[in-house]
Parts: sequence; C-alpha cells; structure tokens
Amino acid sequence: MREEVVVHTTRVEHPRIAEEEAPGLPVRVHPWYAFPPPPSPSDLEHDLTPLRLVLSSRAQEAFRRLGREAAGAVGEVVRQARTDWKECELAGALAEALWARGIRPLLLLVAGEERLFRHRHPLPKERPLGRAFMAVVCAARRGLVANLTRMVSSGHPRVEARYRRVLEVEEAALAASRPGASLGEVFAALQEAYARVGFPGAWEEHHQGGLGGYRSREAVATPGHPLVLEAGMVLAWNPSLAGAKVEDTFLLREGGLLNLTEDPFWPAVEVGGRRRPDLFRNA
Repeated sequence: MREEVVVHTTRVEHPRIAEEEAPGLPVRVHPWYAFPPPPSPSDLEHDLTPLRLVLSSRAQEAFRRLGREAAGAVGEVVRQARTDWKECELAGALAEALWARGIRPLLLLVAGEERLFRHRHPLPKERPLGRAFMAVVCAARRGLVANLTRMVSSGHPRVEARYRRVLEVEEAALAASRPGASLGEVFAALQEAYARVGFPGAWEEHHQGGLGGYRSREAVATPGHPLVLEAGMVLAWNPSLAGAKVEDTFLLREGGLLNLTEDPFWPAVEVGGRRRPDLFRNA
C-alpha cells in the first residue's frame, strides 16, 4: 500500500508551512474558522470555560498590572530595535525584558521587512528587520494572558497605507464590543469594515481575535458565534492585512472598553475617539 504524507493546515499558516517548515510536501489548506474538524480547546467545549470568562475584581486588577508591564516591556525593546537587527535578536530581547518582569512570553512572533507581507504568524528567523517590522507577544503571568502587537516603519509606504486601513477595521470591532452584543455580531462588524476599506475577503486570511483571559483566546470569534459579551470579560481583536496588524487587550466594562495594554510612551493616533498605537517611525 502506498503511503503519503500530507500536511493539514489553515490558510493562516499555509504560506509559512509550505515555504519554511515543510517545503515539497503536499499541503491541504482549511479555513481557519473550520479547522481542525473537532472543535479546538478555544471553542468552549470544556465545561469550565464559560465559568471563567467574566473575571473577578481581583483578576481584573492583576490583568491591569500584567497589561501595563507587558506593554511597557515590549514598547521599550521595540523602540530601541535597529534596522540591522535580526528577527531572532528582537525576539530574544523581548523575552529577556518580559522575563525580567516575571512575565512568561507565551508567544513571540517577529517579521522583518522581508517576511512581513508573506506570513501572518512569523516565527523569528535569522533575517534582518529592515525598514518595517512587527512584534507580536502573548504575555502570561499568574494564568492570565495579555496580547499585543507593535509595528515599526521608517517610511514604508505600503505598510503605512495598510496600517491605516487595519485601524479602521479595528475601530468597527471596538465600537461593536459592548455588553449584550454577541461575538457573531462583532464579527459581522469586522466583515463589513474590511469591505468598506477595500479588502472584502481579508477576514478569511487570519482569525480576528475574540475573548481573552486565561488563554490567549478563550473563544475565537467566528461568523454567527452566539456567545454574548458581558462586563468583566476581556477582548483582544487582531484585524490584519498582509503587512499590517493592530492588537491590544481590552477589559469590557459597562461604561466602555479599558485598554489593558496601553503604552503611554508609544506614539498614538486617535481613531474613533480612542487612543490607538501608531506606527513607530525609527531613525
């Protein structure tokens, strides 16, 4: 009997897997919102998951400290990074800064100019950062996980243009994130926003985020997801286009969203009345 090795992956991971991890092997690509066939652990099949989605006041305070310190560590390192650094150098510096604060880097992704437009989940490589680069961090402490992304550009026109559009998409998600709304309704707002900025199918290229908390994503938003948002939940949306992504972690309150990973030292731009991270423009 003839045997064949086939790599099963999502559209999110496909380019990187085919190019960097398993070149030459046949690949079967699945939509990110329908893979793997059995529900993944972030799809609420575990009985305890719904019980922990609304955080206690103590957990909320711990999350504030985690978000503030993680954002400070990431911002400090990324602002100091030079264009001739390798991606793995930046990842190493980020890990050192986070561990120094008692924060475990659950995930570290770095893409320099060469790989920024090709891979959404770029594992750090021996590639130079160049004129534009991205750092993605999932930072864990005492069980809680804060998610954030920061981007740098020294006048890269394509990155600049796409980042503006990603901010518009994110604003639609943030505006729709209120108590009583469902994850599916927020997801629909994201889909409409992608179409509005000229990229109607881009939501299929990468998951858009969802509920955070004790995992990077406790529940990933998908079309029609019925889960209803409540005050005390944590949200981390990460809309993206090839070459640009924005991401912070927010606490949902009755009066609106509180950005847990805001960095007062990072350059900001106002979008929809909210202070959002701008591109950092290095020398």
